[in-house]
Amino acid sequence: MQDEPFDQIDPSPNPPRSKMPLGKVVLINFGIMVTYMLLSSLAMASGPEAGMSVLAIDAFLILAQVGLNMLIGFVLVFTEDKKQLGGALLIGGIIMGVIGFGSCLGHMALLDA
Repeated sequence: MQDEPFDQIDPSPNPPRSKMPLGKVVLINFGIMVTYMLLSSLAMASGPEAGMSVLAIDAFLILAQVGLNMLIGFVLVFTEDKKQLGGALLIGGIIMGVIGFGSCLGHMALLDA
């Protein structure tokens, strides 16, 4: 049956597990991506090659953002108290890579039209 009586308090209660901050990480990354895509489209002049230059700038910025997410995520995954944040950054980096690639191509198509 049970070894401990019911009237004794558990000496070491389990602390509540923190939620995975994936939603916050993706939301912050998405806001950063929208900001630099908006700024890059406002900074570029129109013309026949405007779409390709915006594509190159956006692709570089997305690659830098995804790379930073992955690098920071790998570092934080191996720390003791930030594993949840590290995992969220890794998953958020993958999500931003997929979303960023499609939005980069869509951004180029809008500027070429």
